[in-house]
Amino acid sequence: AKPGDAKPGDAKPGDVKPADAPKAGGPLDLPKLGLKGDAPAESNAGDAIGGGVGHMVQGPGGFVATVEVASDTRPKTAEDAKKEADMYTPKNLKDEKLADGWAITFDNEGGLGKNYFVNVRRDIDGKSIWCETTSSTPEQQASVLAFCKSLKK
Repeated sequence: AKPGDAKPGDAKPGDVKPADAPKAGGPLDLPKLGLKGDAPAESNAGDAIGGGVGHMVQGPGGFVATVEVASDTRPKTAEDAKKEADMYTPKNLKDEKLADGWAITFDNEGGLGKNYFVNVRRDIDGKSIWCETTSSTPEQQASVLAFCKSLKK
């Protein structure tokens, strides 16, 4: 080695720094609903699609959830939601009673591969809240379910 040669471990121009570890998630404000929920770090709450009162929450790793005031067309009971899910030929359907509502999860296989669904309805602070996703991995499904269950005033 000649003087001035780089030693192993020296950074060279153009080297990529190691990625920062993912930041821990935390409460994300949902101002249109007066609620917050525990979302992955770097998530953001945009406007709900379709004109509903609420937010579309997007975060890293494909995290996407819709949180809005439940419209009259949303299922009011877990039984209703399961009947609605039948049109997707659901597999692994699970329902969970929550202190202030319910949650169902299921998956199916369609023309675009597997889909993982989350439907949660909760009554928070006098409002019926609908929280849902259709995702492509069970990890995204679990992450959105945890987010929907974390919603609070």
